[in-house]
Amino acid sequence: MLNCRPIHGAIVLAIALLMPASGNCGPVFDRVMKSGEVRLGIPYNLTPQGFLNSSGEWVGFEVDFAAELAKHLDLKLHRVKVTEQTWGPMLGRGQIDAALCRIRHTRSLESEFDFSVPYFFDVKQILVRKGAFQNVQGLKGHKIAALQGSSSEKVAMNLLREAGDEAAEKNVVSYPDRPACFLAVGQNEVSGWIDSGMILLEYASRSPGGFALLDAAGVVEPVAAAVPQNDSAWRDMINFAIQDMASDGTLSRIYDKWFGPSTEYPFPSRRIIEIWPE
Repeated sequence: MLNCRPIHGAIVLAIALLMPASGNCGPVFDRVMKSGEVRLGIPYNLTPQGFLNSSGEWVGFEVDFAAELAKHLDLKLHRVKVTEQTWGPMLGRGQIDAALCRIRHTRSLESEFDFSVPYFFDVKQILVRKGAFQNVQGLKGHKIAALQGSSSEKVAMNLLREAGDEAAEKNVVSYPDRPACFLAVGQNEVSGWIDSGMILLEYASRSPGGFALLDAAGVVEPVAAAVPQNDSAWRDMINFAIQDMASDGTLSRIYDKWFGPSTEYPFPSRRIIEIWPE
C-alpha cells in the first residue's frame, strides 16, 4: 500500500489499489491531498484554448476542461494564468501543480516533465483565405508557407507532390516565424500556411470569417497535461480523472462546445481517448 496521506474519493482509492508498492507519492500529491486545492496553469491568450472574450471573461476549451478536471478530482480549483513561454518555468518552480496550455507530449519535453494521458489530438492543417480552396489538391502549383526548420516544410512538400505538383520543393516557402507566415497569406504572397491545427485556429480567430482550414494528412499529435516529474501518484490521479471525464461524456460535451461542426472553431476529433480497464 502506498505511504500517502489519506483522502476520501474513488480516484485516490483506485490509485492505492492499482499502483505498485514502489509508486512515488511526491510533494504535489501530498500538498493537494492536504489542502484539498489544485493550482492549474491555463492559457489566457490562446484562442480558443483560453482567452479573454470581449466582456473580459476568461473562457475557452482548456478553461472549461480545467474546471471539470478539478471537479472530477474533487479539489478546489485555483486558476493560474500561463502562456506557452511561462508554463514550463512556473511548473518547474512549483508555482502550479499541472499545466494545460495546448502542450504537445514530445520527447524533448520528457527530460523535464511528466505527462498525463492525452485529452486532445492535434494535426497539421493548412490555413487559406475563405473560399479560395476546397481541398489540398487545389493547392497544386500554389505556394505554401511553413515555419523554417519545422516538420511542416516536409509535410507540405509531400502534399504538393501527391497533388502532382512538379515544383513542390520550390512552392514551399519558409518563413522565420509564425506572424510572418500569417502575414504572407494575408498579403497574397502565398496561398496557404501549413502548421498545427490549434495554432492556425488561433491565428484565424484574429480575422473572423476571413480564413478556413484544410485537412492535411500527417501524424496526430497528442496534447496532454504537464506535471512535475517523479510524482506518479499525482500523475495517475489526473489520468483517472481525465478518463472518467471521457467515460461520463464530460469531455465530449466540452469538446463539442468549442470545436463542434456548428462552432466558430470546427475541429473534428481525430482519436478516442484511451480508457484503461478497471
